[in-house]
Amino acid sequence: MDTDRSPGRGPGPEAEALLIRAVMEQTAESAPSLPDLVPVALVQGRRRRTRVRAAVGAGVTGVVALGVFGAVLPMWGSGGGAQTAQTGSAASQTTTATPSPAATGRTAPTPVHVEPTPGETSMADLPPAERARQENFQQQVAVLLDELLPARLGTVRPVDLAVNRYQGGSDGNTFPVVFSVRPQADPGDAGADPACKDTPSKGFRCRTALLPGGIRVRSFSAVGNQKGSQAITGVALKFTYGRSSVSLSVDGDDSSMVSAPVTVTQLVDAVGDSRFLKLVKYADEHPMEDKEHSVRGG
Repeated sequence: MDTDRSPGRGPGPEAEALLIRAVMEQTAESAPSLPDLVPVALVQGRRRRTRVRAAVGAGVTGVVALGVFGAVLPMWGSGGGAQTAQTGSAASQTTTATPSPAATGRTAPTPVHVEPTPGETSMADLPPAERARQENFQQQVAVLLDELLPARLGTVRPVDLAVNRYQGGSDGNTFPVVFSVRPQADPGDAGADPACKDTPSKGFRCRTALLPGGIRVRSFSAVGNQKGSQAITGVALKFTYGRSSVSLSVDGDDSSMVSAPVTVTQLVDAVGDSRFLKLVKYADEHPMEDKEHSVRGG
């Protein structure tokens, strides 16, 4: 599995961890649960560190703050591997402009600043023109998700660490959001997705639905971090668009043990909006994330 982390390129480790966990649970249900693979647990320290930074500056978490899913499901139709922003491809240097958030009549949210860890890159390392393009795209996504997702999620803001990372927040809680449009692996590099089925004993549920245009989407809900009798749940979905694997996830706050204030149905409704699919189309035609690499299904 690819573990490269350059700026804004694909789901973070927490997002991948949840999907990996889902795959493992469905392909080896008899195996004991692996708490250390739960995304929230994996990024708990980093999320808390980021939250402190966010409070100081006005910000979110490393993996956007990925919690239970954080963005997506590498083994469910997308490659594995944390990625970040693209710096050298022709696609990333495109001059095609995206509309300004101001065109929607809504105020662009203030980005959340997250300082990269030693050895990690961020959007600040991108060439100026590419950074401006990705920041503009993030603003559009944040404004639209803020409109489409429940008000309980709070204001959705972009995170400046990577183009696929966002954050919601309300009542003192931080909810990691990941939206990734990642070029698919080359033919032969990705196998078939696991069957979509529930594992109630482990808090995992999978559903399929059709978006406008006949786009097939898989949606998930899963239990993330657990503390005693408390547990938090996150939601995510995945689908293919053009030449890309697309994912969107919302996680709970592991510090306050508050589940994601978004249902699977609300997530599916949001991505079915024509405006959201236009943003997906733009990102598919003008990639900002690395191509997936790992084999699906483990």
